[in-house]
Amino acid sequence: MPAEVAIDGVRFLINGRPTYEGVTHYGKPVEGLLFNSRMIQAVFDDACPETRACWRYPDTGAWDPDRNTDEFCAQLPEYRKCGLLAVTVGLQGGGSVYTPEIYDQYDNSAYEPDGTFKPAYFDRLRRILHAADAAGMVVIVNYFYWKHVARISDDNTLYDITERVTAWLLETGYRNILVDVANEAADWWRRPAFAPGNVHRFIDIAKSTTLHGRRLLTGISTGGGEALPAEPWLAAEDFSLPHGNGCSPDQLKAKIRRLREMDGYRKRPRPIVVNEDSIFTANLEAAIEEYASWGFYAQGYGSGYRDLKDWTEHGREATMEELSGYQTLPVNWGINTPEKKAFFTALTAITR
Repeated sequence: MPAEVAIDGVRFLINGRPTYEGVTHYGKPVEGLLFNSRMIQAVFDDACPETRACWRYPDTGAWDPDRNTDEFCAQLPEYRKCGLLAVTVGLQGGGSVYTPEIYDQYDNSAYEPDGTFKPAYFDRLRRILHAADAAGMVVIVNYFYWKHVARISDDNTLYDITERVTAWLLETGYRNILVDVANEAADWWRRPAFAPGNVHRFIDIAKSTTLHGRRLLTGISTGGGEALPAEPWLAAEDFSLPHGNGCSPDQLKAKIRRLREMDGYRKRPRPIVVNEDSIFTANLEAAIEEYASWGFYAQGYGSGYRDLKDWTEHGREATMEELSGYQTLPVNWGINTPEKKAFFTALTAITR
């Protein structure tokens, strides 16, 4: 059944009904939440010849962006059976491998430096919207990732991209879309437009872009740790997207409470969606205790990434069957590792 996402106060609705209707977990309400997973690389490609070979599949020896998207789409019904209702995908993706000789060169962006769209990215995104809609799922579409924003020198081009991507999403006709304009907007981007006190302009542009009176629900995600949105940002967003990276369960609960104590939130309560955290289901439980949606984030080995989980313990796996994580490429989109199985097993138990 097609999925139309909406917000009612602090709850999410799909097709006019609260998500997980009637469900509780150890006495805590689950109804109205939006459990999700960071699948940011589902439309990935790499325009850099020097790094493109880094993403080759172990079974073919070649990288294939269409295979990546198609295999992701094929897994959506399986995720949905386990209770997952949303996935975050990115038009500029996220970090796959953080070693500088690769991370500083790879070029994954749906936009040329002058803002021209790359049609193949939008074709892949349309396939994802269609497959998610058929599965009854929501797609959280991220527009900008700091590493690739650096290739777009003019802020007005970024504002223009925001308007045109939003218009494109509306024109698809799909109603299963939430917008995360920028992944972890912060001062360290070194772009004044994405500073916490200024980034609300992107939200305003997306919200003011309409088609037949309809607009998209829009937010921008904060960083992990203690990062929270500035008040103008909080006033503009439709829903809050605090990331939980690096947080223990108690720290995550405290972060969500601090968000709720901010003036802009108290004046207009809205859903809280942690759409990037970790592999740890203890944080999922903590989010539920605070009535916040939670997002699984499994980076994968061979990435050079450490958080509360050390993904540097060994290199990238040698076979498709072994590939870990959902962010380090190439991705096995199946539920094939202990970390993935633990999350989806927990989610199934919570949502049934």
